[in-house]
Amino acid sequence: MQTINRKDIIICGFALFAIFFGAGNLIFPPYLGVLAGDRWFTAMVGFLVSDPVLPILGVIVTATLGGRADDLGKRVSPAFSKLVGVIAILTIGPFFAVPRTGATTHEIFVQQLFPAVPSWVTSIVFFGLTLYLALNPGKVIDYIGKFLTPALLVILTFVVVVAIVNPPGAAIPTTTENLFAMSFKEGYQTMDALGAPLMAGIVATDLIRRGYKDRDIQLKASIQTGIVAFILLAFVYGGLTYAGATVSASFTPDTDRTVLLIGMVEMLLGSVGKVAMAVGVALACLTTSVGLTSTCGNFFDGITNGKISYKLVVFVATGIAFALSLIGVEGLIAIAVPILSAIYPVIIALIFFSIFDKKIKYNMTYTGAVVGAFAIGIVQAINLFSAMRGGAALQSWADWTYSLPLGNLGFEWVIPSVVCAIIFTVISMVTGIGKTINDPVE
Repeated sequence: MQTINRKDIIICGFALFAIFFGAGNLIFPPYLGVLAGDRWFTAMVGFLVSDPVLPILGVIVTATLGGRADDLGKRVSPAFSKLVGVIAILTIGPFFAVPRTGATTHEIFVQQLFPAVPSWVTSIVFFGLTLYLALNPGKVIDYIGKFLTPALLVILTFVVVVAIVNPPGAAIPTTTENLFAMSFKEGYQTMDALGAPLMAGIVATDLIRRGYKDRDIQLKASIQTGIVAFILLAFVYGGLTYAGATVSASFTPDTDRTVLLIGMVEMLLGSVGKVAMAVGVALACLTTSVGLTSTCGNFFDGITNGKISYKLVVFVATGIAFALSLIGVEGLIAIAVPILSAIYPVIIALIFFSIFDKKIKYNMTYTGAVVGAFAIGIVQAINLFSAMRGGAALQSWADWTYSLPLGNLGFEWVIPSVVCAIIFTVISMVTGIGKTINDPVE
């Protein structure tokens, strides 16, 4: 039997870490640290469950299902799995994650070093480079990424070590309610769990390129790759949460997340560290923007068999991202909250149920799980959208969802999802409606 090369696992693990790492994600853990204060550990655990536990679990589960991006959700229906893919790629692409890279670059790099430059100028340059590099793929981005991720990791390690050895202050006591659930849902903003099926396909392709053609070996290698990425992500996000807690006396939860991150780094590493972080984040945001835009182009080119060309998608996606980036980081986060509240429970339900895929006979079990999770998510999403506009649509229903079992942990959709899965399973057993695991997927 083929043996797994440890070097391959480390390289692939670092690559998966770099894909999920997304410099824009760095702004969330320090904010939670400030919000949590002396209860930073609870906030850290809540965030880590959301990211990296769920994304890495999503990669591993997708690998067990076949390793393709559309394998998650295929037992609901092939059309549904494609819909999940479309929603995920638009969310982590031109609608939220990519515009946030441009906005983050302006607020952390340009605004700090060149305060007179307006955001639209930054976005024109940033997305002009994104468009050029996505349409003319070369070794520039690969070269930057090869050295950038380790460099950023070194800077972040210094941040964490200094915060431990010489903290700028003591973590202040806080009385934030439902801290675990709040931290867990803050992790939604990384959107990594949405991209997990796509990343699983990238990992599988890379392992095959390295000679791992046996399915069992691929699965073992994917799991080990996921563990390496998990350790790195947990260190970065956990360490930044603690670092945020050490500056909780100097900032408030009302401070913009980008301002908080760069201010924290300056307190810990001085002005040199601040500049190094700003430059590193800007370059990392550019590589993330190019990578996600290219992925979006390839995705739509692939599922339409070339009817929607890669070049057209890249042009449109870049244009949308440019326009949305002008909203700013905090604005994008606010808009994303209700949308992610509707989507994330469905993705998590699919990941959890897929762990037991070989034990689940009836496909309608998955359908029920999705229906239950989405019912809770959409009620909360409508209520959140309404609240943004000063309304209170479905307020009583939303309050009821938050009071459900596990609601204090952010998993209020779990019981409805399980109950609906059982109901749909019984219906399928009694009536024979729907396919089973033994039927071929069209």
